[in-house]
Amino acid sequence: MRLPTSSSSSTTAGSAALPTTESHKLILLSTDPGGTAAELASPAILGQLTDTSGTPHQQARRLLSLLFPSDLAESIYREFGDVVAAARAKLSPNLVDRQTAAMDAWHRDGACDRLRELRVPTLVATGSEDMVIPAPNALALVNAIPGAWLAQFKGGGHAFMAQYPRQLADLINEFLAF
Repeated sequence: MRLPTSSSSSTTAGSAALPTTESHKLILLSTDPGGTAAELASPAILGQLTDTSGTPHQQARRLLSLLFPSDLAESIYREFGDVVAAARAKLSPNLVDRQTAAMDAWHRDGACDRLRELRVPTLVATGSEDMVIPAPNALALVNAIPGAWLAQFKGGGHAFMAQYPRQLADLINEFLAF
């Protein structure tokens, strides 16, 4: 069974989950189909996502503003800003560059043309206010994967799983029990 993943790690999971004998169920969170079927974030959003300038706290505030809706991002920063800033301080620009290259390759090559081959129950979930991976990507995935479930979390950002942990856990439990 595949475990829930999110964001760019979902791109790898999605590609890796294309038909295997090991896959029983697939859960994709905040991701896109890759290739030409993906609706990309604006260049401004992508630029902010990969911007390593400024202090770790400035980087943390910028990142959290992309992961959560604006009405929630500041309170998340007040509560977790020090933790995120400490992580950002340890993040090498080389790692950010490699992540950017992986996202570029996914959007160039992706799995969109092979999604119809999936023969495992699939849950696709997204936040309706996701600026990093726009929510229409979830619909593209569901339309391409036979029998896929779609869950959209109203008002959720890219990190909707942190906004709605109980609801998401309940949904995943229901999906896995199905």
